[in-house]
Parts: sequence; structure tokens; C-alpha cells
Amino acid sequence: MSTYSIRDLERLSNLKAHTIRIWEQRYGLLQPERTESNIRFYNDDHLKKLLNVCVLLDRGMKISHISRLSNEEIRNEIEKAIQESYTDDRYLNPVISQALIAIATYNEKVINGLIDQTIRHLGMRDTYMKLIYPMLVRTGLMWTKDDLLPSQEHFLSNIVRRKLFSAIDQLPIPENPAQTWVLFLNEDEDHEIGLLFAYYMIRQQGHRAVYLGARVPYHDLSNVINNCLPTHICTFIVRQRPQEETERFIQNLINDFGQVRLCVSGKTDGIQETDLQHKVTVLRHIDNLLDLLNTSN
Repeated sequence: MSTYSIRDLERLSNLKAHTIRIWEQRYGLLQPERTESNIRFYNDDHLKKLLNVCVLLDRGMKISHISRLSNEEIRNEIEKAIQESYTDDRYLNPVISQALIAIATYNEKVINGLIDQTIRHLGMRDTYMKLIYPMLVRTGLMWTKDDLLPSQEHFLSNIVRRKLFSAIDQLPIPENPAQTWVLFLNEDEDHEIGLLFAYYMIRQQGHRAVYLGARVPYHDLSNVINNCLPTHICTFIVRQRPQEETERFIQNLINDFGQVRLCVSGKTDGIQETDLQHKVTVLRHIDNLLDLLNTSN
């Protein structure tokens, strides 16, 4: 069972630590454990209850009422919130909260069920935009704790990767694609979920995609480009790095493959205005990618 400080709960729930303490004192909402030095800490059950409380608050319930609900009554309200959220145009906050709980407790059955149910209701594209992406943002805050980084990050990432690959495998191979994309991460990049989603969108729009994945040696790109003759090259910059390093990477792409439309997403601060004049397109949102996929060049 994982342990959390009150600051961890604050980040995950978007509630102020001061509010959480008041609710503890006034309503007995949580009963934290304490270290030998009398420092509060919380467990997975505390996290689960607090995230559920946040869902019910979003539904307009008052904390004084929520604090009197039994565990079964809370479960019933959460299930109603999940079902109703599929007809709402906003992010799926109740589903995200349940997914966070499943990640914290390594409950693969629950998180698989939540993602699959969302795909059935909304399709893969909206599932990524309304569930997976905001879930990754929220858990990214959780991974500031070093002891959570290697376990829960890999647990979630591998589930999401499987879902995306499964969705991609169900798409037909295009017969006469108007565009050919080469997708890769540089040799020091590991986090490929954003790139995988771009792969899915390209294939869904009927274009060809040559997916190279993570940690691609830069010197191998020339052979791929010469053989595939792509119309577009796409990469994501995820790792934090000095700006001059990003500038050098982008300049190398321009020098070596400037005849192809270069598309870059992620941490793009190192891209200069002059780069944008050399066929470098910054993908800041899924709509930027869709615009490219719906054009003839």
C-alpha cells in the first residue's frame, strides 16, 4: 500500500491542504496515520475516499452531506456520476478519479474496464482527449514522488500503449495514401504515448505511417527517409533539456531533411521563429495535427 503526504493529496485532488485538514477536524472525513515524529501520512484508502468526495462535490453535493454517506451510498453515487459523464461534453472527471485510484492500487482490471467502457461510448480519439490525456497530466503530478515513478508510471504507460496499439491494429492499411509520415523519438526519449496517439490519428485519417518508436539513433533516420520518401516527419520532445540542445536537434533535422514537412510536439521552447520558416510545424494541439492530415500537401 502506498503512502501519501497531505501535499500529495493536495496535488492529486486539486483541494487545498488547509481544506483537507478542516474537513478532517469538522467532519472526520479522513483519519490519517502518524509517524513516530507525529507527521501525518495517508494511504490508498484515504486517497480513494478523497477523490470520490471530489466527484460528489462536482455534482453539487455539500461536504456536510457527503460526510454522512455510507461507503455503499458513495459507490452508488460514483457509478451514477460515471454513467452520466459519458453524455457530458467536459472531461470525464468521475472516470479520471476512479482511474487514479486504480493506478495507485495497481488494479489492472478496473483501469482496463474504465478505458474500454469509455472507448465504447466515445471512440478512441475522444477517449484519449477526455480521459487518457488529463489522466496522464494528473498522474504526472503524482510521479513527483520518486518511489512512485518506476512503478505506477510504467503500470499506466504500458496499459495505455496496449490500448493504442490495439486500436491501431484494427485500422485498415491505406491503399493509396496521400501522405506518408515517419514518426520517431530521438535516441534519448522514452515516453511515446503522444507519438502513438499521433500514429493512430494518421492511420485513422487514411494516411500511411512508418512508426519507429522511441530511442531511434539519429544516424538511422537517413536510411528510413530515403526508402520511404515521406511527406511528413513527426517527433515529440518530452525530456527536459537545455534550450540549446533542442535548437541543435531542430537545426539538424532542418539541415538533413528540410525538404520534408517537419512536425514537432512537446517541449518546443527551443524552436525559433526562423525554424518555422523552414517547414517546421509545431503541434500544440490535436487540431494542429488534424489540419495537416486534412490538407493535400
